[in-house]
Amino acid sequence: MPPPASGNAAEEQHLLDGFATYDQHVDVVSALEWLFTTVKGLKDTVAHFERFPRIPVPGNKKNYWTPDFTVLFTDGTAIVGEIAQFALHEGSVDKLCTQIGRYATLTRVPDAQGGLAAVHHVDLMLLVQMKIGLLAVQRIIADRLANPDHPYDPPRPPCIVQFARTESYYLFQRLPDPSNGDLYSSDREPHIGTKLREGLPVEARFFADTKSARGFINDPIQPLYLATHLWTRTWRTMYGGGTTDITIDEKSTTTQLQSEYGVGRISVVRDAMALLERAGLAANDGNGTWTVSRKLIRRSGDGDIHKVIAKRATSKAPPPMVTRRPATKPQPTQDTLF
Repeated sequence: MPPPASGNAAEEQHLLDGFATYDQHVDVVSALEWLFTTVKGLKDTVAHFERFPRIPVPGNKKNYWTPDFTVLFTDGTAIVGEIAQFALHEGSVDKLCTQIGRYATLTRVPDAQGGLAAVHHVDLMLLVQMKIGLLAVQRIIADRLANPDHPYDPPRPPCIVQFARTESYYLFQRLPDPSNGDLYSSDREPHIGTKLREGLPVEARFFADTKSARGFINDPIQPLYLATHLWTRTWRTMYGGGTTDITIDEKSTTTQLQSEYGVGRISVVRDAMALLERAGLAANDGNGTWTVSRKLIRRSGDGDIHKVIAKRATSKAPPPMVTRRPATKPQPTQDTLF
């Protein structure tokens, strides 16, 4: 048995695990978006795929439910999708069941005009990693839904779909338990439920453009994921390539993210900047501006930058701080965002 990780190594691994989970969930939503909006035949049955659903809580206009995606079909039915992880303790599973139980009762989902469309049937698709697929059926359906004394009581069972990742594709498969929910087919043809029962492989090369263009999902953005994205994508767009120091502005960076992807708050940008500061790659100049030293990891490929940031941010010896001096004029700010 390998020795337990030291404090620094454990913290580094925690950052990397958070990055990997968020990145994998981006893959899953991107694969499904590609399926529902691009595949011949299937796309003709779909009125709208929403990657960032915000559905008002009934009776509470200030709060929203935010599943991972929704699919509105042309026949007035819908799928509400949630990618789930849960801990072994009962409270974690109960919390998940409360969440998906609400989604299963939705009567409206986002439409292509930015509003909400009424639907007469909603299926809840619960996506879980293959390693916990059977456990999910047991803990959610057998232990809770089938228990008349448990408060989890949706109108129909969730359709639990397990997924696994290989080097070149993702495999999606409905758990073949008779108590597991199935997707409503209506008269739609083709119907994804048939493929999910057989096992549906989706090659990564097919949804690579979707992932690149969309980048994020409804889950809270992990600081390491965003810091890496800013480093490899956003700031290259705003300031060009190269290794010169740049002075970035929190508001203009947030504006750029919202313009390109429709997501991002100044608070998550600040969290990412704080992580880069811990890594010795950024210095807070005050008033919402930061100096970023791009030359410090100029030799790393894009695929390794998140590893470099995580290692530097959790190293025992603090990395050298960057020089606090503006090198590039900040982009215009937009105060109305916040």
